[in-house]
Amino acid sequence: MEKLIISSPEFIEGGLIPEKYSCKGEGLNPTLVIDQIPEGTQSMVLIMEDPDAPKGLFTHWVLFDIQPAGSIEEDSHQGVSGVNSRGETGYTPPCPPSGTHRYFFHVFALDRGLNLRPGSNRKAVEEAMRPYVTASGTLMGRYGEGMSQGSRQEGHGGADRTTVDETGAGAWAADKKVEH
Repeated sequence: MEKLIISSPEFIEGGLIPEKYSCKGEGLNPTLVIDQIPEGTQSMVLIMEDPDAPKGLFTHWVLFDIQPAGSIEEDSHQGVSGVNSRGETGYTPPCPPSGTHRYFFHVFALDRGLNLRPGSNRKAVEEAMRPYVTASGTLMGRYGEGMSQGSRQEGHGGADRTTVDETGAGAWAADKKVEH
């Protein structure tokens, strides 16, 4: 299986998801950039999850039958919405009740579309897509209490750092682009 490279102009791998994309901000989905989409891709799937939720894995967003493109834009209405863990369609922004949680944006390239109805649940989407996945990739961001733009992100000996400029134009790690 090939690897998709998933990134965002809003945050780096393992970095802070800006408040704008949380329940305390505008609650919009962040832009995701998708590189190395295989030739022959007919559709894509996006699943966003929080494995740190108090009751276990929480699915924030299920999108399928997304037209192959190099990005999923902010406040996206691309593709067909599946049901998230709140029992709703669409994006549910990060809103941890306590602590800092990890949010994984999993993107899959498929060699065909899915024959599913809007509002299908995650399990149905995963089962339907399984035989058709040709590539996948993941971007992980963090959000939680006490975090603010420009806060230090610990990990790997404290070498990782997220810096967000005052205009909110983007995020960098140690002055270089980070790819996952």
